[in-house]
Amino acid sequence: MAPLPSVSNTTLSPPLPIAAPRSAYVVFVFFLCFVFSYVDRQIVSILVQPLEAALHLSDARIGLLQGLAFTLCYATAGVFVAKLVDRSNRVRLIAICVAIWAVSTAMCATAHTFAELLFWRAGTAMSEAALSPAALSIFSDLFAPRKVSRATSAFMLGPYIGGGVALVGGGTLLEWTAHSSRGQVFVGLGLAPWQLAFVAVGLPGLLLAALVAATIREPERRRDIARPADTHGADRANGDLDDTPSMMAVLRELTVTHRFCIPYFLGYTALILLFYATSAWFPTLLMRKFALGAGEVGRMAGPIYMIGGMAGVMSASALAARATDKNTLVKTLSIATFAACAAVPLAVAAPLLGDLRAALISYGLCAFAASIVMALAPVPVQVALPNRMRGRAIAILVFLTNTVAGGLGPFAVGVLADRFAAGASGLAWSLAAVGALAALASAGLYHVATRMARRAYSTDS
Repeated sequence: MAPLPSVSNTTLSPPLPIAAPRSAYVVFVFFLCFVFSYVDRQIVSILVQPLEAALHLSDARIGLLQGLAFTLCYATAGVFVAKLVDRSNRVRLIAICVAIWAVSTAMCATAHTFAELLFWRAGTAMSEAALSPAALSIFSDLFAPRKVSRATSAFMLGPYIGGGVALVGGGTLLEWTAHSSRGQVFVGLGLAPWQLAFVAVGLPGLLLAALVAATIREPERRRDIARPADTHGADRANGDLDDTPSMMAVLRELTVTHRFCIPYFLGYTALILLFYATSAWFPTLLMRKFALGAGEVGRMAGPIYMIGGMAGVMSASALAARATDKNTLVKTLSIATFAACAAVPLAVAAPLLGDLRAALISYGLCAFAASIVMALAPVPVQVALPNRMRGRAIAILVFLTNTVAGGLGPFAVGVLADRFAAGASGLAWSLAAVGALAALASAGLYHVATRMARRAYSTDS
């Protein structure tokens, strides 16, 4: 295999003349969008019991709703919006999509059948697909390579804060509606607690969409200067700023020029399978195993989930900050490898431990390890690929993580739980099996990607 061109020889144009506070504001607003997207996405995990009762659903159907059905729509839409990310106004695209998913989430409250709920969840999924590729592409235009990981890590706090808010807020809302006299007013109006939860988490997204549209401007795209070892190829890849490379050129860049991307993409997909499976089913497991209510589970698991995830993201940012522009790629892959290894025993322990406190601690530590990998996942694409390929490259990564990981993770746990022993025991063993295999596969694949990148690139790591 011919050696890959050195990342150190790829020169980007000087950073855009955007003030640091302005850049930080852009990251903060897109982070808020990411938080809301995960609140809307993960709210179902705390509503499993009332949804099963109201719509007569099985664990397998809930797994389908949270997994394959949602993520297949998300990933398919991502393929179509990817080119828009690389050639259109990314800020306007984000604002429109935030508004659509806000309305779709609120409309879930009107569902009376599984098919109706599936339809509105599909709307949420498809409109969320543009956010990550568009935001991460914008970060590459605002920051130098060594600073991209910091902005990306801040953005990647979103899933953990959003998931935690969904658990705490959703559980508290269910409890308040059931026991508070004010909450009973909504019941008297014909709104069941689970319906009120969908409305409460969905509609605020409209305000966020307006904030994006009114306060953020589309940054100028930074031109990539050709690499000496591949001048003509780089010119073809980058093209004129008005000429977007073809999808075949993007695939060639991922599979031929940067061959480490294959195990790296697959390794991240395996890690996200663990993330989705645990996020979808661990709250329900706590309710069944320890006879807890939704409010109790939300107040206990939500903060632990947020703290573990935030600590992992901040740790990833601190570790990656030691990298230089030259060795950022190998450094981020190496850190992710060690974090995925640490997730293996934690993925087994969290669902199987019989002590509530020990189970919650393992759950938080698993979130910590997984969040390190998630925080750094987009960085190799952001620093190694040409500007007008990043949106579609990230969309391909999102497609894989959602069709394979998001689709199979929750669904596989639900199907295995129905086939294993009834009740909490079957769910615990199925979650442990799926999580452990996913974490182990992620660690192995990231290790391969790191070795390939280290051999191919000249670094000082």
